[in-house]
Amino acid sequence: MMKNGFSGPFLILLLLSSTVSEKGSVVWRKYIYVQEHLNWQEAQSHCRSSSTIHHTDLATINTQSDEDSLHLKDYHAWIGLYRKQGGNFAWTNADSTSYTLPFKDEQQSQEICVTVHYSDLKYDVRSCETYYFFFCHSPHDTPYHYELVLQSKTWEEAHQYCKSKFTDLATFTSIQDIRKDVEEQVFQVWTGLHRDGETWRWSRGVSDFRNWAKDEPGNNGDCVSISSLKKEMATQNCSTRFPFVCLRDNLFLVKENKTWREALEHCRALWPHDNFNFRFELVSVQPEDHDHVTNRVKEADTEEVWVGLRFLAGHWVWVNGASMLYPDLPACPPVEQGCGVFSKNDMGKVENTDCTEKRNFLCYSSY
Repeated sequence: MMKNGFSGPFLILLLLSSTVSEKGSVVWRKYIYVQEHLNWQEAQSHCRSSSTIHHTDLATINTQSDEDSLHLKDYHAWIGLYRKQGGNFAWTNADSTSYTLPFKDEQQSQEICVTVHYSDLKYDVRSCETYYFFFCHSPHDTPYHYELVLQSKTWEEAHQYCKSKFTDLATFTSIQDIRKDVEEQVFQVWTGLHRDGETWRWSRGVSDFRNWAKDEPGNNGDCVSISSLKKEMATQNCSTRFPFVCLRDNLFLVKENKTWREALEHCRALWPHDNFNFRFELVSVQPEDHDHVTNRVKEADTEEVWVGLRFLAGHWVWVNGASMLYPDLPACPPVEQGCGVFSKNDMGKVENTDCTEKRNFLCYSSY
C-alpha cells in the first residue's frame, strides 16, 4: 500500500479526468483599460464585479515589461452633439446640422449624449451621466478654437462649464478640425496601488514595482495613478475621477490548508457543471509563468502552495498534460515525496515534497 494514500485506481482517474493535454503555458492574464471615469474605490468595485469566472481587480504592475504593455492613450470626450426627442441629432449651439464624422452603432443605442472617440475619430452615443473629458469652443464670432478640458464631468456638467468658461460644448464643423484637435493627451489613469497607513499596497497581489514621477510619492492623496504617455506614478486624492486599468487572470489562490489530493479535488469541484467550456484544475507552471505566479502566491498563508505536479509511473507529470520543463527534479523520489509545490520565497522554485502535508494551493481555469 502506498504511504501517501494514493491508490492505483485514483491515479488512473487522476489522468483520465484531467483537462485536454496542453503543451505550453496555461496561465494567462491581461490588462483591461476602462475609459469611463470613476473614483478609486468605484474603479476597484467595477473591476471586481466585471467577472464571476476569472479573478479581476484594479491593476497590479509587476515589471517594467508589464508597464510597457499598457496602452492608455485612448479617451472619450463630450462634445455638443445630442439626440433630440424625435431621434435626430443636433448641436447645442444649433449653428450646424452636419455631423462631420460617422457614428459607432448609434442605431443600437438609446442613449442621448455624444462623445468623440480618440482612437478611431468616431462619434459614440453614451449615457449622459457618465464622466468623461470634454471639448469646449470659443469664441462664437471667429473661427472656432477648441479646447480639451481634462476634467471629469457628466455631459450636462460639461455643457454648463463650457458656457461659463468658453462659449459652448464643441461643435466640430469639419473633419480637419477633428483631426487637428482630437489628439494625443497626457492624463492620469488609476492603478491598484494605494497607501494603507504607512505602507504601499496593491488592490490584489504583491509587487515591489514602482515608477514614481519626479517628487513622488507626494502627499496629494493615498491612491496612485499612472500617466497615459510616460506611465509615471503619482499620488492622487482617491475621490478624483480617472479612467482605470483592471487586471484579469485565470489563477485562483485557495487559502485553505489541504493535502495534495484534497487540493486537486477541491480545484476540480470548482467546475460549474452547467458550463462545459471550461473547468478548474491545479495549475501547471512553466518557466515563463514564474513572475506572475510568484506575485500571486506571495499572498498565500503557507510558504509553498500545491501545484499540479505529480510523480507517476516513473515520471514527473503535470496533471493537465502540460510539458514538463524541470529536469532538476529527483528522478526517483521517495513514494511520499511525489507531489509538487511552488515556493513563494525561494525565487519561485518548483520542488517536490510530502503529499500528505497540508498547505494552500493554486488553481486555474481552463476553457
